Amino acid sequence: MQLKLGNLLVRERMITEAQLEEALRNQVIFGGKIGTNLIELGYITPDQLALTLSRHSGFPQVSANELHTIPPEVIALIPAETAKEKQVLPVSVNKKRLTVAMANPTDLETIDRLAFMTGMYINPVVIPELLLLMGLERYYKIKRTTRYIAIAKDMHREPRQEEPVEINEKSAPAAKEAPKPQQKVEEEDFIEIPEFEGFDKVDIPELPEPEKPVETEADKGYSITDLCNALADATARDAIGQALINYLGYRYFKTALFIPKDTHLTGWIAADASGPMDKFPDAKVEMVQPSSFLQVIETKNFWIGQLLHPSDLKAADAIGAKDNPAILLPIVLMNRVVAILCVVDSLEKLTRSLSDLQKIAVKSAMSFEILIMRNKIQMV
Repeated sequence: MQLKLGNLLVRERMITEAQLEEALRNQVIFGGKIGTNLIELGYITPDQLALTLSRHSGFPQVSANELHTIPPEVIALIPAETAKEKQVLPVSVNKKRLTVAMANPTDLETIDRLAFMTGMYINPVVIPELLLLMGLERYYKIKRTTRYIAIAKDMHREPRQEEPVEINEKSAPAAKEAPKPQQKVEEEDFIEIPEFEGFDKVDIPELPEPEKPVETEADKGYSITDLCNALADATARDAIGQALINYLGYRYFKTALFIPKDTHLTGWIAADASGPMDKFPDAKVEMVQPSSFLQVIETKNFWIGQLLHPSDLKAADAIGAKDNPAILLPIVLMNRVVAILCVVDSLEKLTRSLSDLQKIAVKSAMSFEILIMRNKIQMV
C-alpha cells in the first residue's frame, strides 16, 4: 500500500518522482510509513495525506477534530495492548456500530478480531500513521518516539515553496506549493528535524577474504553466516537492526544502534546478554563538542576508548555502560553516517574484534543500499 500510495501522489502531481525517491530513502534510514516521511520532508501536509489515503483505500478518513473528543467509554472498548499491537483507535459508537480508525482499514483479520472482542459491528476509517500515534499516546499513554513528536510539532509548517527539481547525487528536491492544513492538532516539545539531504555515492572498500573463524558456543546460536543472510534478505530497516543485535547482543557486554540527526542522537535498538533493552528507543542525547559521536560523524571513521565527555556519558548511560570502554563504528550510506554502532566491552576484546566489527558495519551499509534499491525497483 505504501509504494502504491506514493505513485498515486506522483500521478496526482502532489509530489514529484524525485521527492518520492527521497522519501523512500528517508524511510529506509529512519523507518515509518511513506506518508509520514513525506510529511517530515515537507512535501505534503497531514490533511493532504489523509484525503489521499481515503481516496486510495475507499474508506472515509477520520478528522483531527474527532481525535480530540473521543469519550472514555469508547476508548475502554478496546484494551491498550490490542490498540498498540493492531495500530487501531476506537473513535465513536452509534448503537452497535463501533467506528475504528486504522492505518490499514483493509485488514479483515483485525476487523474480525475487534468485532468478536467488542460484540459490535466495526466501521473502519482510515487515519495517517502520524495522527494514529498521537491518538494512541493521548488516550492509551502509549509513548511516541522523539522522532514522531518532532514531526507532529513541525507538521503545520508551510510545505516547501521552491520549484521541484530532479534529484541527483548531490542535491535534494524541493516541493511544490501546497495549501496550508486547516486542522489544528495538539503539539509537544520537540527536537528540530533537519532538512533531509541528498546522497553521494558511497565507496565500499574492497575487503580481504576473511579468515575462517574458530567456532564458539555463540556461533552455534547465531553465526556470521546467519547475520550475512539476514542482512542480504532484509526487507525493512528494523530487520537490519535486529540482525545486528541478534549477532552482537550476546557476544559483547552491550550493543546499541544510535541514529544521528543534526546534533542529536536517538536510540534505535539495543541489547545485552539478557536480551533487548525495551526503553532504549526513548533515548535522546544532544551531542556537544568535544563528542566522540560527533567525531565519528565528521570523520566517518571508528572511535575506541572510554566515553568521558558529558554528552558521550549520557549516551553510554542510555545503555547502562558509563564505566566501560566502547567502540563506535559509523554505518555510512552514500557518504552520510546514517547510524552509529556502539559496542561496549573490555578494551582488549574490542581491540581484538575491531577488524570484524568494521566489516560488519560495512555489510550493514550494503544492506541499507540493497533495501533502497529494492524499494526503487518496486516504485517503478
